[in-house]
Amino acid sequence: MVLGPLDRRAVKTRCQACSKRRIKCAGPPPCSYCKKKNIKCSPQVNNPTTNMVFVNTRPGPASETCQLSHGISPNETDAALAQFFIVFIARNDFSGGDLDIDAIVSCFQRSSSLYHAALAIGALDLRNISPSLSNRRVVTARALASYQISITSFSSEIQSSNIGQSDEALWTTFFLGLFELMYDVTGEGWVKHILYGTSSILQFRGPEAHLDGRGRSFFLTIRPFEICRSLIYSEPSFLSRPEWLDVTKRLWCGGFECHPKEKLFDLMLSCSSLSCKVWEAVKSDAMTFDDVLLLRLSNEGHRLRGLLHDWHERFQQKEESWSVLALSYYHAISIYLSGIFDYRPQFDHISSPSLAHKTIQAHVTGILTNVELGLRTTKLAGIFFFFPLRVAGARATSPWQKATILEMLKEISSRAFVVADAFVLDLNTLWLTTRKREEARKAWD
Repeated sequence: MVLGPLDRRAVKTRCQACSKRRIKCAGPPPCSYCKKKNIKCSPQVNNPTTNMVFVNTRPGPASETCQLSHGISPNETDAALAQFFIVFIARNDFSGGDLDIDAIVSCFQRSSSLYHAALAIGALDLRNISPSLSNRRVVTARALASYQISITSFSSEIQSSNIGQSDEALWTTFFLGLFELMYDVTGEGWVKHILYGTSSILQFRGPEAHLDGRGRSFFLTIRPFEICRSLIYSEPSFLSRPEWLDVTKRLWCGGFECHPKEKLFDLMLSCSSLSCKVWEAVKSDAMTFDDVLLLRLSNEGHRLRGLLHDWHERFQQKEESWSVLALSYYHAISIYLSGIFDYRPQFDHISSPSLAHKTIQAHVTGILTNVELGLRTTKLAGIFFFFPLRVAGARATSPWQKATILEMLKEISSRAFVVADAFVLDLNTLWLTTRKREEARKAWD
């Protein structure tokens, strides 16, 4: 299965510098020419209005489609795949403009599971533009059929190939997880794919496989998703282990250009780890706790609060998508760090990095301002904003704040990711519970 010759602009295989000079782009990003010239190796921008034709030129994933796609016609298959590459990928930025399209295309042409994962996403994305309910049901059924084929193919591939030396399995689990976020309101399927699929494969491959080339590219793409998963679900992340913390240190020390967001991601990961440590320290039903340990944890919180302040002082906002997201995350993790201690009575008599109500509300405003800007002016995938919106929702006090958060989540849901509806339900339940608790307290007083 290869991309047909009708329009080569649909997926670019050379970087901008090599394309401009009309020379071959050799090696994974950064290519040999850009390394030699010491310039940034940037992929060419896809033209979202171009057409794409898929041509079956050799046995492989495409030849299996005729046998496995349960009645999906070639035209419908082409439409779904074109929707995936030209529309879905262009509309949803998962890496700040640096998504490794060459790697995806290369893996796509070798892997039946990735092929059908792309087909499933493309078909499901077409559902949003289907003219009638009956058509949407048919399109959804086709998407689910392709998803199931991908799962079956993936199971066979991981048994017959060395996943430690190939990238197909990583991209397959990444896109299968995205499909779940588009189809399953609960988000449980996405958690399983990222936890038992993507993360497990990353750990199997080991840190050394992600220090350069396409391994590094995928690692930097998946890192914010894994960090946000650990924060949203209050679960530990393998990225907190020393050998994985060392990966980012070696990347930045090795001369790789580090966007300020990466340092913030490091701090977010540290906050996630601290949250897990605090929970372990206070989850007991005992009446007494280790005061020395609690003080040590509180001091760690103060240290992180200072590092967050320093990061924000040095941060210089630019007119690009990652800066908007970074500020959203800064305000969110500032509130999150406070929340680690705010609801623990064990810290009532210990100096902790809790924030005053007024400061928290200023951070909530910062989240809403930057998320609104991100949704309006960037192509960042809406799933990036779940963490800050959930944090803002937990501290929202005014009807305007709550209405704005719900409006943003519904916007994300309408664009593709229906799992946003789960956050809507969660927040509505939280606000209802909080209101009843306040009413009961007032009645008691």
